[in-house]
Amino acid sequence: MHYAVISCIHANLEALEAVLADAEQRQCEQVICLGDVVGLGPDPVACVDLVRQKCAIVLKGCHDEALVQGAAHLAAPVRASIEWHKEALAEAGQ
Repeated sequence: MHYAVISCIHANLEALEAVLADAEQRQCEQVICLGDVVGLGPDPVACVDLVRQKCAIVLKGCHDEALVQGAAHLAAPVRASIEWHKEALAEAGQ
């Protein structure tokens, strides 16, 4: 069985779509995500949706954890991004 292992998406939808297309072209049977779906990039809702659709296994990365538990330990720009992602996901009902 061929697997695609992805991580550090950081809400970059364009890159995620490219990687998933490549995995499909390579005929990977399952995609496994090692985390950090959110944080930093412009498309947290779309990335979370796509990862839920395409990934058989999803682990929680440190930015994903910060979204749930708080980002006080992260640098100010990252904290701001995490807070914005949290609001965007809440507005989308996620």
